[in-house]
Amino acid sequence: MKKFFEWVALCRDKRGNVAITTALVSPLILYCLGLGIDYGMMTLQQQRLQQLSDIGAITAASNITSANSTLLANLQSNGTAAALATGSNYLTSNGPITSAAANSGQYETLANMVLGTYKADTSIAPANRFSSGSTPADSVKVTLTQKALMPFSSAFADAPTLSATGTATSERLAAFSVGSRLASLDGGILNQLLGTLLGTKISLKLVDYQSLIGAKINLLSFLNLLATDLNLTALSYNDLLATDVTYDKILGALGKSTNLSPAVVTIINNLGKTLGKTNVTLKLQDLLNLGPEGKNIVGTGPNLSVNMSVMNFLSLTAMAANQQRQISIDLGAALPGLLTATMTLAVGEIAQQTPSLAVGAPGAIVRTPQVRVMVDVAVTGLSIIAGLKLRIPLYIELAPAEAKLASITCVGGNMPNAVVGIDAVPGVAEIALGDVDPTAFVNFGTKPRVTQAAIIDSLLLRVLASAQIDIANMSPTRVTFQPSEISNGTIKTVSTRDVVTSLISSLLKNTNVTIQILIITIGTPSGILSALADTLSIITAPVDQLLYNLLGLLGIGVGQADIQVTDARCLAPVLVQ
Repeated sequence: MKKFFEWVALCRDKRGNVAITTALVSPLILYCLGLGIDYGMMTLQQQRLQQLSDIGAITAASNITSANSTLLANLQSNGTAAALATGSNYLTSNGPITSAAANSGQYETLANMVLGTYKADTSIAPANRFSSGSTPADSVKVTLTQKALMPFSSAFADAPTLSATGTATSERLAAFSVGSRLASLDGGILNQLLGTLLGTKISLKLVDYQSLIGAKINLLSFLNLLATDLNLTALSYNDLLATDVTYDKILGALGKSTNLSPAVVTIINNLGKTLGKTNVTLKLQDLLNLGPEGKNIVGTGPNLSVNMSVMNFLSLTAMAANQQRQISIDLGAALPGLLTATMTLAVGEIAQQTPSLAVGAPGAIVRTPQVRVMVDVAVTGLSIIAGLKLRIPLYIELAPAEAKLASITCVGGNMPNAVVGIDAVPGVAEIALGDVDPTAFVNFGTKPRVTQAAIIDSLLLRVLASAQIDIANMSPTRVTFQPSEISNGTIKTVSTRDVVTSLISSLLKNTNVTIQILIITIGTPSGILSALADTLSIITAPVDQLLYNLLGLLGIGVGQADIQVTDARCLAPVLVQ
């Protein structure tokens, strides 16, 4: 009985329970502590991996032409051995390796990089703003993966794979233009052309035109002045460009530009007085596209050099005010060697997103407008056709010349700090001798039909003639602008392979002539042809002069396009996702 009670007392004795319990739960406690340590280490590793992907994306975006090597060098400098996926294989700082070698555990970090473009547009969902594979690339998406470091948990389970993605974009902008310079000046012709476009009589001297060509304005500064004159506040540059502005307001703001010489300001002010208050209106978006900078509030834009000569500005704004209109100019006997000369001009509608001057990223396009010209000149015949009047009707149609901003390669240093590549295509030109239906002339939806013209129509003789030449080059030509050329305002010309030095001479060489001798024989057909050739040679120089002044005034060349880059900026890459 005594032993029984001793046994019962022993069962009631709880000494040593804690030790036993501790021994039983210690492995669980240690495992939980290990999980906590592993989770903390994994969190820190994930944060570091995100930092590596962000920094890697920014670094690669800063040198996008060598993004692979730049990313690998950055990862190596941050103390991680990395392999970058390139198709089915991988690339390391020591060269290419196979996929099996990359996944063997030798490399701590596996990287994947995608080039593309990024649109900072709030109307697009953030996940869709990066377009992989789009060219020209301005953005980089870098994804890094690592096996999680789990010294405790790895004994019971496989370590998960951590992943982090960073997207960075490098904004690159250039201001560039396409057009044509006035190669030779004739003050009388220019006065009539510009005066007709503006609806007034202009009497500028040749030296005045030369001064206007040499003077430059910054269009951003001009827009700031214009907004002040129009009492417009708190609006964007795009809003201002889309505003209808009368031409006298244009001249008023232009005359206040601080960088112009007093002589040029006087010319502009005198032109404004001659024009007076006018109903000639235009939208400057037909002249200039500011691209991503157009969203800025007027007065807060970047310090970009969006430059243009004052002469180009005056003529292009005058042309923009007359698009889709038919304008006739009677030059009378102003041209030497000609009895009369009349000209009819029509300018097609200017596309809003592709005017002749723009600020934009690679992919931006500028174009000259489509133009049609009819010229009708009369001259007195020579030799055996002396005394007979020759009428020469000419038709010229010029398709838009185009320049595309193909590339901006950052080179560092002071602004402009980039090499800019432009792909340019001169406009296709059709030049014909013949009659055109005036009612179809201004309809740019259809092509006017050019018919054989009676260049001599008298009682004695009737001569029918027709001719056509085409100047075309549909393949773009790449022109490159170095930073020094951008700073100096260098203009580069792209020409078609078959550009002609004399339009009229080239046209007349291809003329088909039909001679009808009527009442009295005045000579043999060969003699008449010879007399025609002598007579037509008279009109070559004056009509060429007329056409080149007209087209130069409009910023359009025949078989040629002048390209200029006035500024280029490589801004620091920024993280966007």
